[in-house]
Amino acid sequence: MIKVNFVLRPVRKAISHTWFGFWAIFFCLLPLLGIAQVACDPVFPTADGSVTIFFNANEGNGALKGISPVYAHMGVITDKSTGPSDWKYVATTWAQASAASTMDFVSTNLWKKTITPRTFFGVPVTERILKLAFVFRNASGSIVGRAADGGDIFYDVYPSNGPLQTRFLQPTGTSSLQKIGDQIVVKGAASKSGELLLLDNGQQVTSMMGQTLDATLNVTANGLHRIELVAIAGAERDTSTFVYVVPETLAPQDPPAGTELGAMELSATSARLSLYAPNKKVVYVIGDFNDWKPNPTYQMRQSADGKTWWLELNNLPAGQVVRYQYLVDGTLRIADPLSDLVLDPSNDNFIPAATFPDRPAYPTGLTTGIVSVLEVGKPAFNWQAVNYQRPKKTDLVVYETLLRDYLARPNYQTLMDSLDYFERLGVTAIQLMPVNEFDGNLSWGYNPAFHRALDKYYGTPEALKMLIDECHKRNIAVIADVVFNHVTGASPLAQLYWDNANNRPAANNPWLNPAPTHEFNVFNDMNHESQATRAYVKNCLRRWLQAYRFDGFRFDLSKGFTQKNTLGSVSNWGQYDASRIAIWKDYASFMWSIDPSAYVILEHFADNTEERDLSANGMMLWGNVHFNFKEVALGLSAASTTSLESSSYRNRGFSAPHLIGYMESHDEERIAYECLNFGSNGGGHNVRTLPVALRRIEMLNNLLYTVPGPKMFWQFGELGYEFSINRCEDGTINNNCRLSPKPIRWDYYQDGLRRRLYNNLAALLHLRKNLPLFETANFNTTRLASGATRILYLTDNASSDAAVVFANVGTSNASVQVNFPKTGWWYNYYTGDSLQVTTTGVTQVILPAGGYRLYLSRRVALPAGLQYTATESVSGAFDALEAYPNPFQERLLLDFTLRENADVQLEVFDLTGRLVHSSALGHFPEGNQTIEVETANWAPGFYLISLRDTNGGRAVRKMVRGE
Repeated sequence: MIKVNFVLRPVRKAISHTWFGFWAIFFCLLPLLGIAQVACDPVFPTADGSVTIFFNANEGNGALKGISPVYAHMGVITDKSTGPSDWKYVATTWAQASAASTMDFVSTNLWKKTITPRTFFGVPVTERILKLAFVFRNASGSIVGRAADGGDIFYDVYPSNGPLQTRFLQPTGTSSLQKIGDQIVVKGAASKSGELLLLDNGQQVTSMMGQTLDATLNVTANGLHRIELVAIAGAERDTSTFVYVVPETLAPQDPPAGTELGAMELSATSARLSLYAPNKKVVYVIGDFNDWKPNPTYQMRQSADGKTWWLELNNLPAGQVVRYQYLVDGTLRIADPLSDLVLDPSNDNFIPAATFPDRPAYPTGLTTGIVSVLEVGKPAFNWQAVNYQRPKKTDLVVYETLLRDYLARPNYQTLMDSLDYFERLGVTAIQLMPVNEFDGNLSWGYNPAFHRALDKYYGTPEALKMLIDECHKRNIAVIADVVFNHVTGASPLAQLYWDNANNRPAANNPWLNPAPTHEFNVFNDMNHESQATRAYVKNCLRRWLQAYRFDGFRFDLSKGFTQKNTLGSVSNWGQYDASRIAIWKDYASFMWSIDPSAYVILEHFADNTEERDLSANGMMLWGNVHFNFKEVALGLSAASTTSLESSSYRNRGFSAPHLIGYMESHDEERIAYECLNFGSNGGGHNVRTLPVALRRIEMLNNLLYTVPGPKMFWQFGELGYEFSINRCEDGTINNNCRLSPKPIRWDYYQDGLRRRLYNNLAALLHLRKNLPLFETANFNTTRLASGATRILYLTDNASSDAAVVFANVGTSNASVQVNFPKTGWWYNYYTGDSLQVTTTGVTQVILPAGGYRLYLSRRVALPAGLQYTATESVSGAFDALEAYPNPFQERLLLDFTLRENADVQLEVFDLTGRLVHSSALGHFPEGNQTIEVETANWAPGFYLISLRDTNGGRAVRKMVRGE
């Protein structure tokens, strides 16, 4: 957002506002209207006086040029606003035509509207109006007129009978670039009549009496010129200032060898700045060290090839923040594209102090736009995890998280409180959705503005480093989700070379395509065939790897790294693209030259032959198996023919386990939501009930995570998160709410049914991490697509370990035919129950609907706290009973299977046979059931847990109540 610093000349009060009078005034002021994006008559409007607002569609971002009609979206900034984005008393509704929003036509691309601010907006007299706030639009709101930098448009409101005020009407802005022989037309205004003086570096140029000043400055000398408009009315005095600079003629000179683009620290008090900006005329560094004005001392040198600008800053305060920008060709103020941290005047004020303590202040009133932050002489971070060993790719279980929707206080400090939770679960890597600087605060992060700068919404650089260090102490990797397919208009990469006429990147933009090359592009498409883009991306990646010690990157929309124009032909976009493969090999090789084991993960979804080649070169590919696994979870008739083999890297012809299989990511609908709303609800196996839905997800977990190769899941998926991806904040379901904040449900962990899902997954993840069997290439997935039965066989020749995983994905009991690979005893991993196999032929196992088994060829203990206890005996309607944890303390979960509908009674005995508890649990349908028993008041010791049906059938467990 910007403050507009150019307005109309004041209208003399003696002239009547008749039709003739207005047009007489208008034609007098036409030259100024041709310049200003928004202008007001009078120049110094008050809250309670009439003001005519003029909008020039040619200016600003120029988006509404040639559009008719034009509508205004208007509000005010008051003394109650928390920042420039906190509009109050908005008087218009987006995309709706109304008297309040309609602008009146003046001439081509010029529109006006007359209002009295306090009355029009309905602002109480006790509240002070500070600024009028605008954006303009076409009828539908699909085209929006904004300031040149894409921000909102503001115009100051002045107090009635306030002090003397001045402002320059022309030139527009606070600084300009000139050359010897130029002439500068200067127009100024004061709020009261008096003497007006025009000064150039303190020397008087001219003076006039009245409220307006017109003059022409002749540019005759190099250097910085400070132009002041001084108004004197009685005892009052006010001054407005702009500067112009005549650049020195500096001979081209290359920067010292080894200079990197961006800011390089040279010492505790010096730095070298370097900007890639071919074909620009002159660049100044402005900032805290020169009052944010162009100064000959801070004119950057140009390299011999004319592409790079550089300057050394000396005498900087060690260990203190210095703020700066580049002033390009006298008008464009940008932050450093390769900033490590930036200040955003529109969004930073909404970041809590607890998240980013001592956040540097924005230089309000000194500049506009986003500002870079530089800090030299800062002590290096003291890394502690010196013995950290990155998890093997085959051990990767990635937990993808969006902190905004995961933590009530979404910052790195709070996430550290969850590391015990991750460790217990068996997570080996955390994947953070984008944490580089993106537009706004409440975002998924896929709208990047600065790829190298850390977004402050989640915390400080030190807090992120501390989080990564703490994860590494636990051998948990941290992966950054990065977005190099595109940038938003807030990026200096876009602003430096922008085609205002067509509102898109200019044809000579070194980094961006004027038009996207593929159908799924958003914002401004990056050209990865360009060496400038390659250098920029590599600079950013090196920073994240070295300064923060990220373990690798997940690259969003990696298939978009192509210059093959596939617009209008989506099917061609994913076809084998040798140039795209070469781009990715180049990026991967660069990363591995810095960190040889860094993870390179691509969200590619291209032709399998292309993904196979990338995999063979060491990159990992996202493997989305959501649709097929969701279909099986729902238990509908189509599930009987749905294959699950796509979760296998071998099935896709990969030579190495580089397929990251997942059922849910940030992009997919939540399977628990699908089950509870659309699952099979016939018979006794109703998928639309929470116990059954969670059990089917548990079944799928065992069919997915046992397949060798890295895996991933989405936050709270371990607890059966059931809120739709399209849920709005008011609870309704709408596709437009996909990116809206979602409920944060840590309370799920206290629910016994959901904690069973968590415990089961934790036991499974610890098994696959600690048993080499789950790294074997000797596994058979051909039976993963056969009717209601899914079977996976694994054998590790080195250890002679073997496993068989099988499930009944149907909605009724079924006999599963299993070909155990060897005879002897096999052990149910979760219960410890044993099964003797006497032949390598078919063994039949009866499974309830949604039931599964994970048998190992040797007994492997469950992790501490996750133990189940084997059934002592079962009879009657009962097929099985499992209880956990063992030992238990405050609560006990009983998981039982019924062959038929039955009323169930719980009876608890101590070892003397004395009945210590009895309660009716209710009527249950056939199939799997789970109940939770509160045991906080039970004395430590041994107990027999007995479930009894109506006809006397029983299922019995021996359990221990711990101290």
